[in-house]
Amino acid sequence: MSKTKLIFIYLISMVMLLTISCQRGAQEQVQEEAKVPVYVTQVEKGNIENTVRYLGNIEADNEVMVFSKIPNQVTSIKAYVNDRVDQGDVLAVVKNTKLEQAVKQAQAALESAKANYENVLTEWNRTKRLYEEEAISKSQYDAVQAQKKAAKSGVDQAQAALESAKEQYQDSFLKTPISGVVSDRNYDIGDQTSPQQPAYGIVNMDKIKIKLDVVEEDLAKIEKGNKVYVEVNSYPDQVFEGQVQTVYPTINPRSRTAQVEVILDNKHGKLKSGMYATVNIVTESSQNTVVIPSYTVIEKTTRKYLGGELTNTAIEVNRFVYIIKDSVAHRRNIKTGIINDDHIEVLTGLEPGESIVTRGQFRLTDQGQVKVVTD
Repeated sequence: MSKTKLIFIYLISMVMLLTISCQRGAQEQVQEEAKVPVYVTQVEKGNIENTVRYLGNIEADNEVMVFSKIPNQVTSIKAYVNDRVDQGDVLAVVKNTKLEQAVKQAQAALESAKANYENVLTEWNRTKRLYEEEAISKSQYDAVQAQKKAAKSGVDQAQAALESAKEQYQDSFLKTPISGVVSDRNYDIGDQTSPQQPAYGIVNMDKIKIKLDVVEEDLAKIEKGNKVYVEVNSYPDQVFEGQVQTVYPTINPRSRTAQVEVILDNKHGKLKSGMYATVNIVTESSQNTVVIPSYTVIEKTTRKYLGGELTNTAIEVNRFVYIIKDSVAHRRNIKTGIINDDHIEVLTGLEPGESIVTRGQFRLTDQGQVKVVTD
């Protein structure tokens, strides 16, 4: 064979090898392009809750109005708005000069009544001894006995009068019946108090409450002790936790709602009376369970025939997801539990650690080839 023929055969062979290589590469490229790109995440266990949302106004858990029992001029102010006060602290004083004098007079009257009683008691002891010795008559003894009773009654009356005078004198000192913060003050020095107008408002904001009007269909899910999450506009990045305190037993026939009262600790003092709050009441919860994002789940609804008349049907919802094993998609039917806006509890069908498709699942078929996108 000549050298020219050898070169020709070599060239032909190279062309054929290049053609086969290109065809194989093109085929592999087509196969790769046929794979559906998907994003995945691992199935994990977690906690899930379902809530119902209501709006309400924040109130102090304990709020009182302090009135002056004595209509007189204010002579001293001891507490001002926003002051922290303890139970029994004096808030203000009204004019009490005459009341103080009345206490002194009542004290003197009591001392006089006691002295008189001591004298009569001495005479009664002497008379009793003489009567027992039959030195005096019974009528004489009875007369001294009556004097003793009258003197003792005089002491009791004087004691009661002193207590009454002291009580009226103490009423001139306006005291707070609870610990809290002064929320309102209506009198200045020199003002004349009135039993109809409160002198002070005191609120205890260590705990706050919110009253909600809950619709009838939610009442069966709510009971005392349920956890609540409270949000206010003043602290947009903070959630406050509390619990249901009271579920009222009657329903308003007009609004078809019942009142539910929730309570929160507020020792930090951030929540103020009158704030508008969003309250999320936890109606069901589950801990350490399989939880997946709700957007990973595909729903298929079918109408199920229940028998009897043709119209006797019900809507049946079937839920499934796709998991990935060795670049192959597998359809997995799931049984769900709690469902909220963001997540779904999976009771059966998934195990922790499995790779579940989060994006691209609507283009998949069972046993279909996929390409997991990691970027």
